[in-house]
Amino acid sequence: MENTEINTTQNETVTVNSEISMYLAETAKWGNLLAIVGYVFMGIMVMLSLAMIIGFSFISKDAGFPMWIMGLVYLLLAGVYYIPVTYLYRFSNQMKLAVHRNDEKLYTTGFANLKSLFKFFGIFTFVLLGLYVLIFIGAIVAQFFIHGANV
Repeated sequence: MENTEINTTQNETVTVNSEISMYLAETAKWGNLLAIVGYVFMGIMVMLSLAMIIGFSFISKDAGFPMWIMGLVYLLLAGVYYIPVTYLYRFSNQMKLAVHRNDEKLYTTGFANLKSLFKFFGIFTFVLLGLYVLIFIGAIVAQFFIHGANV
């Protein structure tokens, strides 16, 4: 087995043997596939949002809900989706190169992008949980005012 030693900042070494390299290479391939699919779906989201913004503006103004608002929401979601997909794509490409070239700097930048991906999802999760709490509180307050006005 071929071993690669990587020095850490605490003067410790991490050995990347052939089994670990194989796992990292396979993870990079799957990550690359998922990132490409993510970019494709992001493109579809942008096209749908533009169709909603432009196309539905020619439809009757008497519609119940203006679809251009939904188009803007899709455009915003595509923009937010760009961040994790890009981190995944960078991780995958840098990890494939790191395994192929056995380059410590590429391993480091690849794992830095993986860390950023997880950090994004962690922050995004807490933001969504906060929004859920606000929506829940808003629904309770709205329900109170609706039923309170009927009594």
